[in-house]
Amino acid sequence: MKKLLYLFLTMMIMAACDFETSNNGKLDGNWQLAQLDTLSTGGSADMRASTIYLCVQHHLLEMKILNDHLKNVFFRFEQTETTLRLYNPVSDNKEISDSVVTSPLTLQPFGLQSLDETLAIEQFTSDNLILRNEKFRYHFRKF
Repeated sequence: MKKLLYLFLTMMIMAACDFETSNNGKLDGNWQLAQLDTLSTGGSADMRASTIYLCVQHHLLEMKILNDHLKNVFFRFEQTETTLRLYNPVSDNKEISDSVVTSPLTLQPFGLQSLDETLAIEQFTSDNLILRNEKFRYHFRKF
């Protein structure tokens, strides 16, 4: 009888839980900026020693500079096969409070031009992600 009761309680607990899963596929995880190309000049910079990262989990994408917690920004995002749209940025300011980003100047350290920006996906594998906006081409590696 005890076993039946435990089985019943376990089934009730499992039924009460909603499991949310991400449909981000291989985009989920941590990506480091490895190279940055300037489209207007054709220049390229090795960024492997940089501390600029993308962190993707469920419905959020975080862009961060590890050495500067004032430069962490969370975005909502939409992903298609050819684009990655970043919108509704929120600045992660641990010392005061999180705040909605209202100026594109806040996003300049990341090379973003607007508060709602769609990046073209030029290459996307499980290990590499290449994104492009009007000014830059971003080469990310997964780690």
